[in-house]
Amino acid sequence: MSTDEQQQQLQPPPASRRRGGLAATRGGHQESERSFFCRVCQRAERGVWVPAGWYLLERAPGGKGRHIRLGLYCSVACLVRAGEMLGEGAAEHAARLDLPTEADRRRERERVIEVAQTLLSGGLSIRQAAESLHVATFTLKAWLKEAGIQIVPASISHTATPTPASGAPVLAPGEHHPVSVLNEWTQQGRIDGIDWHLQATGPSHAPAFTATATTHPAGSKEPISAQGSGASKTAARAAAAAALLAQLTSS
Repeated sequence: MSTDEQQQQLQPPPASRRRGGLAATRGGHQESERSFFCRVCQRAERGVWVPAGWYLLERAPGGKGRHIRLGLYCSVACLVRAGEMLGEGAAEHAARLDLPTEADRRRERERVIEVAQTLLSGGLSIRQAAESLHVATFTLKAWLKEAGIQIVPASISHTATPTPASGAPVLAPGEHHPVSVLNEWTQQGRIDGIDWHLQATGPSHAPAFTATATTHPAGSKEPISAQGSGASKTAARAAAAAALLAQLTSS
């Protein structure tokens, strides 16, 4: 082996050829040059490997399917513009086929969350609310969590104390809205009602709400209060109710 060949082996490979880089997406031992084309600014370069500093955009279809290559982009600005172009294309496709837009889906999701909170505060479990709204239970849980709505687990919401009339448990095992649990506890006499105080802050187009829930536990003269915040009055009440339940169960 010549001295030049030994020096070439000792030199580190360029960034575009290192393991895990964009070049790693090309299998085998590519020796011939090819063109690399930025789909936004039309910039083109030639080489054996993807130029260092370029970005490869792929989409994972899920499962064991191979990633779908969407294009190469020579800079962050071109990559961001590509995302904007994809969004614009999706909107045009939805309009052409009369499909719901992203704004329509967001409004429908907000409507489902608001109706779900009403159903949950009325005593339904999260599974029952999801079935009523024709939404998967895990999907409704994720939406409520992203909206800041806390759901009380079965260990807190369930009680084996029978009602005087039926002798059945007050709440079935499952996950329940914290406001619903507090209402049930009031009916059982475990707490002496709930006093609510709501306060709105922030701009009118994006207000934030803070709720304060206060109650007297049975047999106690000292009140207990808890606060919660949310993007809506219902979300703030739910957060405050969950915080109050946490205090009541820990005391």
